[in-house]
Amino acid sequence: MDIEKYSQYVQFYTGDIPDRLRLWLNKVNWNNLLDLGCGDGALLFALKQAGLLENKSVYAADLSQQRIKLVRQISSEFNCQVATADNLSHLPDNSIDFLITTQVIEHVPDEGAMIKEINRVLAPGGTVYLTTVFKKWYGWYFYRCQGRWVLDPTHLREYTADEQLIKPLTDNGFRVIENHKHLFWYSCFHFFFRLIRLPRSWLHSPWLNWLTVFKYPVLGYYNWELILQKDNGRQ
Repeated sequence: MDIEKYSQYVQFYTGDIPDRLRLWLNKVNWNNLLDLGCGDGALLFALKQAGLLENKSVYAADLSQQRIKLVRQISSEFNCQVATADNLSHLPDNSIDFLITTQVIEHVPDEGAMIKEINRVLAPGGTVYLTTVFKKWYGWYFYRCQGRWVLDPTHLREYTADEQLIKPLTDNGFRVIENHKHLFWYSCFHFFFRLIRLPRSWLHSPWLNWLTVFKYPVLGYYNWELILQKDNGRQ
């Protein structure tokens, strides 16, 4: 995959924060946060606007140089690095209190290496908010990858059973605190926006973000949310 070509697709700054993420950011004690695979920084933008990042150290990592440049524009105080999900060499061991990774692991060639790297940088007792795609047997969307119908043409995997991801996580020192799935809803203009490749200057357009409110369900496809904690005794 040409990451810079893929990164041309716009991610809208809607200000949306998942309820479960907001709950846990307020529930646990943390001083720093890493958004791993941050994309254009839409989630970091929303967290900053909501005041959830005040007096906190924020790290952002993404494979795309183009997207990291956009994240740096959100705040000059963010520590932003171009990095792969399985190689965060710029971060010391046990240095991150709260790690967010949303819709990333399904893109990564070696999910096990990514999980090990998350374990390495996360502090003992640290919290992870991880989301990915869960597909029922009847799930269908109009993209294809490696001969299969997929929700996104760059997905290398779409999970179809809990143990496919839960086992690698627990084998690598994580406890599953919450496990929740809810149906994917896409903007009615999602495919159209990707097709015409809107300019990034439209990211903050109020009327465009308003249009994204109109959504349709993607039957058979679920947004899988996991809250994980690193066992204190596991490194």
